[in-house]
Amino acid sequence: MDARRFLADLTAGLTVSFAAISLGAAFGVMSGRGAFAGMIAAAIIPIITSIFGGTRVQASGPTAPMTAISALCVAFAYDTFSGALAEQFITLIFLLNALFLIVAGLLGLGKLISLIPNVVILGFMNGIGLLIWKDQIAKVFAFNNNPIMKGGAALNFGLAAITFGLIFGIVWMVKKFQLRQILRSLISGVLVSLLLMTGFSIATGLMVENVQLGNSVGSVQEFTTMLINYFPTWEILQPKYILLALPYALQLTLLAYLDSLLTALVVDKLNGERSKLNKELVAQGLGNAVSGILQGIPGAQATIRSVLLIKEGAQTRMAGILVGVFALLSIALFGAYLSLVPAAVFVGVLLKAGLDVCNKDFLKYYFQRGWHTSLKRNTQLLFIAYTTIITVMVDLNIAVITGTILFYIGKYFWNVSDSEADFEQVSEQEPKLIAG
Repeated sequence: MDARRFLADLTAGLTVSFAAISLGAAFGVMSGRGAFAGMIAAAIIPIITSIFGGTRVQASGPTAPMTAISALCVAFAYDTFSGALAEQFITLIFLLNALFLIVAGLLGLGKLISLIPNVVILGFMNGIGLLIWKDQIAKVFAFNNNPIMKGGAALNFGLAAITFGLIFGIVWMVKKFQLRQILRSLISGVLVSLLLMTGFSIATGLMVENVQLGNSVGSVQEFTTMLINYFPTWEILQPKYILLALPYALQLTLLAYLDSLLTALVVDKLNGERSKLNKELVAQGLGNAVSGILQGIPGAQATIRSVLLIKEGAQTRMAGILVGVFALLSIALFGAYLSLVPAAVFVGVLLKAGLDVCNKDFLKYYFQRGWHTSLKRNTQLLFIAYTTIITVMVDLNIAVITGTILFYIGKYFWNVSDSEADFEQVSEQEPKLIAG
């Protein structure tokens, strides 16, 4: 590797690591395992997937969809078990997820991604985004048996709302003032908002609930002991408990499959390359396995971080590896300071993440271009709405499977058509309909 390519990878890796570690901590908190679990995943997963994955330039790690399901896993585990057994059950779920991804890759199932309709993918992504918003709002306002956050609902909601708006404001200002590229690339809206709001909280002495690190440790010996205690033992490896874990592991597998391979296709379009999708699945499985053993949370290839890595000039696999390396250094140097961050600040970060997950392009063009007069577009909207509702109200697996089956039934009998994968092309190809 020549010096110029390495410098490009170094800069891109450092830039994306800011977003990775900030979001990793937020997703760790959301999962119920604590910020430390998310940071471990944000460091370990990109290193392994960048080395072994089928996409040359990528950034994997905890994602909003994966974390939404991980949170359900953690909640169920502690409702069913207690202490070390609950943690062992969580680890079991995450390891099963890893195993299923590896098997899927070895069986060559990566090609099946082309069979899932875009309308179903749009619907389930919207559903995941709504689930994240639902979870965070319930946390702030103490709905669904959530404990009241220290400081009260009004104060915590205010902090979350300001953080949410601040992230957008910082991104807007960076564009507005047209900073030099090297400065622009080092300013993360999430990280800067987190630092500003934490500084404000400390300076004003706000009496609010702070972030819980979770299973963090102070020494290598403590960490090793924790890993041994939380690795599944024969007590948890009973058939009845494995059967309990299977539905959650399958949901995580489906999400990781969709998240990773759809992102790989986006990256391929930007790079003009073709990812090895089955190899990508195996690598994601390996990354999630190691993360789970180290008491992290599972992840997938992250669309926004992968795209950012490319736009920052990443040239080789080393860029993704450096994302993880810099995240590891951040854990070592600054991990303990996360306990100073108000929990409501991460609520604001997660509300932004939930909004990012939702696809807004279809609805934008639906209203802008008069698609309400089109039977084709209304049918597509119906499939999107169905998958969204079933994802939120019933189950992700059921939403994707039934949505896909219904789509192909509609296609066979009534010639139902799928929506575009890239809506930027629609504005050029489909003229605006004018009433009358």
